[in-house]
Amino acid sequence: MMDRLRLSSAIVLSGLLFLTACGQTAPLRNARLELAAEYSQSAQRAYDRGDYHVALRQYEMALQVDVAVENIAGIAIDMLNLARVNQMLGRWEVANAYLDKLLQDSALEYGTPYLATAATQKSLLLLQQGDVKGARLWLEKASAWCVAECSLASVIDNARAAIALREKDSDQALHWAERAASASRGDSPLEYANALRYMSEAQLMRAEFATASRLADEALVVDKSLGLPEKIKQDLLLLAAAYVGLGDTEQAKRYRERASRIVAR
Repeated sequence: MMDRLRLSSAIVLSGLLFLTACGQTAPLRNARLELAAEYSQSAQRAYDRGDYHVALRQYEMALQVDVAVENIAGIAIDMLNLARVNQMLGRWEVANAYLDKLLQDSALEYGTPYLATAATQKSLLLLQQGDVKGARLWLEKASAWCVAECSLASVIDNARAAIALREKDSDQALHWAERAASASRGDSPLEYANALRYMSEAQLMRAEFATASRLADEALVVDKSLGLPEKIKQDLLLLAAAYVGLGDTEQAKRYRERASRIVAR
């Protein structure tokens, strides 16, 4: 009987020691979330290299893992990235479907920053397809969602500038692009360069060719530092147009030649 009690006491004591030891270890890590993060990071590296098909597969795997554990923030980010990659691959319908899936999901509740990002992305996608009315509608929704903890102000202003340029409204384009440049200077080189490019295009509409050239040249410096072939090509073509306006056809020809050598993928 005493041996049996001693054994019972030993078992209880061992359990207490085990629980105490567990309490002193590092917090339990979620291996599946770590796996999703690894897929996402690998995808971003592939995207930065221009390997969009590789990025697509990696983001798809990240989404599968995040859906399996219902990681809502991860699901939102994965779908936004999948829409972005598909857009780069020219798969506009697929990109739009991912955005709609996020925006119209009645089961999961995504934070307003994700909804604002999706609406902005959808607006730019529609604008790229020539749907100015739809682009403006989704941009208004994005603006309404862009409240606390929203860092999309310069992105939305740049989108407004892009819409104004499509409508040939240089005044509004300059207004929104200047706001975007002011908000993103020193904070987001990507959006700052976008704003410079829109300002340059608006100045071309006004036949302010010297100013347009200066702005495009500044955008070119930023885009080269970021390593963005598509943007670099756009900057060079803007410079070519500016030098045509300035009457320097030889310089314009050189910029066009430089742009033709860049294969944006």
